[in-house]
Amino acid sequence: MKYTLLGAAILFSISLPSLAHSATEDQELQQTPVSSFECEELTSDNIDVRYAVFSGQPQSGGEVSNRDIRLIKSQNRVIYKKSPIAFEAWDRNGEYVRYFPQEQRSITYRPSDLRSLNMTYDLEQLFHLVSPKLKSQLEPTESIGRSCFTVNKYRGKQDGQEIELEWIASLSLPYLLTLGQGKQRRTYRLISANTISKNEFDALTRDYNDLDFADVGDSESDPFIAKMITQGFIQHGNSGFYDSNGNRLSDGQGSHAH
Repeated sequence: MKYTLLGAAILFSISLPSLAHSATEDQELQQTPVSSFECEELTSDNIDVRYAVFSGQPQSGGEVSNRDIRLIKSQNRVIYKKSPIAFEAWDRNGEYVRYFPQEQRSITYRPSDLRSLNMTYDLEQLFHLVSPKLKSQLEPTESIGRSCFTVNKYRGKQDGQEIELEWIASLSLPYLLTLGQGKQRRTYRLISANTISKNEFDALTRDYNDLDFADVGDSESDPFIAKMITQGFIQHGNSGFYDSNGNRLSDGQGSHAH
């Protein structure tokens, strides 16, 4: 079976299918915070942004977001934060790292690991949230002002979904993205944008005890690895497949799968 990170060409949920999305990662419904933009200093790199995520139609009593997504980007790496449990990073070479702040541990997936797991990804999409290919397939409509930004609006359809995009060309990021049909819609809206220094960016992933994914299968005695397998964050390692209880599954031939 072939997996993609979010179906067609739009990416806001970064969890790899082999790293199960825990229900505890979802934040409680919350009022959308006041927007905050550091407009004069912003560039397309070294930026820290947050998007509020809305499902369905906003109610007259005020918009309520399901959760928010934080994206922190340098020239060569991008970090996504969706919960306090774990966050993810990608670099321009296609290396993927999942970080676990409470344990100060991380697991690195090389591009060859992702290929072996049959995972696909679009690096340009990861660094810009919306695939440039998708944007090129939408119809431009008008340019408008949003806060201190000039945004270009696009509309179109893909895979049966209606898409509305407001694009900030100076940041190469969306201000607003809505996709879906009727009441079954999801909207991502920029609510904060700030600069971040190289030192601040590097500090986000400093001092983590890292393990290559290829070595996961040989590290079952590690309590952290056992816990992550049990919770569904690690589905299988180099030396076998695991069930939701962390037990290796047989390959059906009297030996463990490799």
